[in-house]
Amino acid sequence: MSVSVFRINKEDDSFELDFGIPVAREEFFTKFWQPAMNELGIIHIKNGTELKKEQLQPILNELEKLRHWAESNLQNNDLNYMVSRIDLLMRKLPGAFKTDHTTLWMG
Repeated sequence: MSVSVFRINKEDDSFELDFGIPVAREEFFTKFWQPAMNELGIIHIKNGTELKKEQLQPILNELEKLRHWAESNLQNNDLNYMVSRIDLLMRKLPGAFKTDHTTLWMG
């Protein structure tokens, strides 16, 4: 299993099949992302949560905090993997909101 960000189709609450941003393998997310999010008090980006456009700047701020945490606490492949996924999210999330009412799902 893995954690990704999906766009929700408002007509039927399904996920858009042609859109997804990979976050992490489930095991890696549980081992590193969740402890970092707990330590840093991250509230906007969590497994099993909706993301709204009005939250974009706080989400990007939290991703930056997670990036700094990874640089301070991880090494080698773990560091490279987490930082590359954070950077991907920071690049892709701003364009993921088609409209002001677009809802994304992280899970």
